[in-house]
Amino acid sequence: MIQSTEMAKEKAKKTKIVVKAPTQERSRQTVSTILDACSRLLVSEGFYSITTDKIAKEAGVSIGSLYQFFGNKESVVQAVVKNLMEEDKRIIAEKMRAIFPLPPEQRVRAMLEMSFETYRRQYELRAKLTTIQYYVADASYISESIRFFQETVKYNLPQIPGKDMEKISYIIVNAFIGMANTMAIDNPNYINDPTILSEMSKLFLKYLDLPISE
Repeated sequence: MIQSTEMAKEKAKKTKIVVKAPTQERSRQTVSTILDACSRLLVSEGFYSITTDKIAKEAGVSIGSLYQFFGNKESVVQAVVKNLMEEDKRIIAEKMRAIFPLPPEQRVRAMLEMSFETYRRQYELRAKLTTIQYYVADASYISESIRFFQETVKYNLPQIPGKDMEKISYIIVNAFIGMANTMAIDNPNYINDPTILSEMSKLFLKYLDLPISE
């Protein structure tokens, strides 16, 4: 128990996020430049090889400018994760409006297609973040984001009498995230494979007792 408490404290210390939130346009631009630089380094070198000095150099800013907004390397990466997720939320919320009027079985496939399309965005970066995002990111933020996706899916799924749609949306979202994260690590080409999309569509349609069109 003591060891677990110490590990939690160490993680909290390492994942301290933005020290000073940017309020002016120039400051926001500096933060954006730092996050873009960090993203490039994550793709080219990986999390364990980068340092705050490398991030500042890649961004073309002084190390003092970086520390004005971030406490350490982990906090920069945490902000990269958050930016990626926030953009995912925006894209999904926007595109879901066009999907909702479709018949149920078409809607399920369209939601999967949209999820695959969204996940392809900055896919190399996602692959690098997959194994460390739960280490650097705030657990409550990750949980809140997953709940957002679950609520979005639940709202857009056809209502099935006698089924707990809360639990069904939980299973579907986490099954997709698990599959997508695994693909990012060991089969990155699968994200563009139409057979994978087709098979996942059949899986979810079968689970929802909806017609499967060949």
